[in-house]
Amino acid sequence: MILKISIIYIFHLGLSQGTRLNPKESLCLTGYMTNLQSWVTKDGELTVNGSHTVDLSYVQNVASVMEEYLENSSQRKHVETIKYLSIAKANLQRVPAIFTFRGNLEKSLSETLEYVTFYGNVFGRIRETGAYESSINATNAKQLSPGPASNARKESWSFGLRNVTFKRLRQLDLRACKIDTLDAIIFMGMPSLTHLYLGENKITFIDANAFGGLSSIIHIDLSRNTYFDKNDPVKALTFESMDTFAQLNLISLDFSFTPLSTRHIPLLSRLGNKLESLSICYTEIFKLRPNTFGSSPLKYLDISGNSDVISDNGTLRGLEDSLRVLYAHSTLLKSLHVFKGFKKLEILKVSHNEITEIPKTTMETLENLQVLDLGHNRISVWFSPVISSIPRLKLLSLVENNLNMISDLMISDISHIKYLSLSRNSMICHCITREIYEIGYQNELKTTPTLLEQITNENNIFHIGYLEYNNIITNRNNLTSACLKMDDEDTMSNCFKGVPINGSGNYLFLDYNEDTYSCLSFHTGIKMFLNEVPTCTEDMRDMPDDLTVATQSNLMLLLILLAILPILVFIYTFKRNFRYFLITMRNSAMLSLISDKDVNYVDNKLFNYDVFVSYCNEDRAWVLDQLLPHVEIDCNISVCLHERDFQVGLSILENIVSCMDKSKSIMLIISRRFLLSQWCQFEMHLAQHRLLETRREDLILILIEEIPRRLRPNTLHYLMLTKTYIVWPKEESEKKEFWKRMKKSLVTQKLKNVENDSLA
Repeated sequence: MILKISIIYIFHLGLSQGTRLNPKESLCLTGYMTNLQSWVTKDGELTVNGSHTVDLSYVQNVASVMEEYLENSSQRKHVETIKYLSIAKANLQRVPAIFTFRGNLEKSLSETLEYVTFYGNVFGRIRETGAYESSINATNAKQLSPGPASNARKESWSFGLRNVTFKRLRQLDLRACKIDTLDAIIFMGMPSLTHLYLGENKITFIDANAFGGLSSIIHIDLSRNTYFDKNDPVKALTFESMDTFAQLNLISLDFSFTPLSTRHIPLLSRLGNKLESLSICYTEIFKLRPNTFGSSPLKYLDISGNSDVISDNGTLRGLEDSLRVLYAHSTLLKSLHVFKGFKKLEILKVSHNEITEIPKTTMETLENLQVLDLGHNRISVWFSPVISSIPRLKLLSLVENNLNMISDLMISDISHIKYLSLSRNSMICHCITREIYEIGYQNELKTTPTLLEQITNENNIFHIGYLEYNNIITNRNNLTSACLKMDDEDTMSNCFKGVPINGSGNYLFLDYNEDTYSCLSFHTGIKMFLNEVPTCTEDMRDMPDDLTVATQSNLMLLLILLAILPILVFIYTFKRNFRYFLITMRNSAMLSLISDKDVNYVDNKLFNYDVFVSYCNEDRAWVLDQLLPHVEIDCNISVCLHERDFQVGLSILENIVSCMDKSKSIMLIISRRFLLSQWCQFEMHLAQHRLLETRREDLILILIEEIPRRLRPNTLHYLMLTKTYIVWPKEESEKKEFWKRMKKSLVTQKLKNVENDSLA
């Protein structure tokens, strides 16, 4: 009689190549078990079928069903051996003693099994309290007693694995079985086991010899092990010995989402000299020591989700010549300098950090870098070639940074990359801003997307780095899709016209969306779509120098050229002042249109703040540590700072204008970095415009370093000629006088406004 197991689930889900990722499971470099191994699904169901496969998922009487199946195996054709076995979600409290069963097969299960899953059972923490013996009528097979009392401390859940030798077993899945302790000798009879999955359990103790006998093991998954108890907070994993993994030949180890602590740091330096892949992603560990990873030649490392985990520059020491993929997102990382000299690095994911710049001295050492993910940081405009110093870079993500302007230099700098992400940056609408998208649009018409490839092909890969970014490439949205949705043919033909553009590049956008790639009008502060932004002409890029005159003859053209030649000579001679005049006129016109409503300035106006302070991010420490204590405490002056007083929900432009209007005085903290910031330059122009418009004199200039004339923009130069300014002294003895002068200036401004208010 052929047994038909109707409640068995045998599916072939087509995941053998690992082509799909669940976003919730791709946070860590190691992904999830089924992203890397294709023989089983997330729920323990086999993805293979055929005569070598038995799926006992959800079966309640496993031993009896397996016995009947083996007894009737002679009635089925081509059944010789069983390689794949699933006993998932069968409500088992212990591993059944079925592996010596043979039935009518030539060999027992323990001799032929290669892949076994027990996913989702309830092994728990059941201790043996006495002798345990039972027999099962299956070819005279007998379930043996646990033996002497010395074995009493061993967990009964693993009883069916003991005293059995699995000659061919390669992968064992024990996920989500509520296991809380790993005692010694559990896996002693598994000399061929290469992959052991212990994720999603409640393991809090691991015996020093828990993995004894695993002479072929290369991958252990201990991810997502968290013990929850209402009366006891999260318990961290405890190892009886810090040398638990030292004697193994591990290539990959996964601790993702398993709480660790600083006491586990010595363990990380004793993982063996063959370990290539390690994930301590979201393990709550922090402040690793220099040379933490010892002699392990790590190639794939994930330290994400742990605050200040690499605050010391020496944390990754020793990995410069081996590390190829590094995930370090959400670590409060402030600088990229820690990665200087990592010549073999191919993927660097440092999103959701506090990085403010891309240092060229570091980037030019990353010779093999293909993916640089800087999403959700604080990168702003850069003023010298940086990205072009990474010759093999193919994918750059700058999602949700502080990019507000795009320059010709930046377009040229990224021209060699293949894929670009710039969404959710509060950019100002400008013809060059539109141009960067036009380049991406034109590349879509002539370029076929290609997937990323690892520079080095290896047999044992335990990471999803390339898979994650190739999925992003595969699922990207085309810029052309928005045009194709338009019903009006005239409108569609207008969408990203193929107009001649000055910039060039090879990139395609990875994350294009009409809303996330919109910009703010410099005139009104209102959001605009890209197809509404004018395309670039020469006069929009820079000072007008294209003089085109209609003429009827060559003689007339010559006369006109001779007539304007003196003017051109004059402009060239005084080009700095002339250029400043044009810029001032243009900015004044634009600034006057920022708000749709007229703002009335009167002497008796009530203000929310005494002073609005404008400064760049690099000078933030000086403002918070030096300026604020003296101004707010000593002088009793209320200060408006963008990082604490800007209203959430308003655009940056609206916040700047609003806060300046609500402040009695404006203070500019001038430094060389201030002059490189687009927003700081805008605030300086706006301050000058507002003071001219209101005829007020309430502007205070603080130079925290000397600014040579050659570095001063004309706006600053003329302000320094017409306004008294204070320079931060280098000598400690002179700082007292500096604060005295500042206090006098601030208090005078405050009293003047108080008098005006009282007179009113």
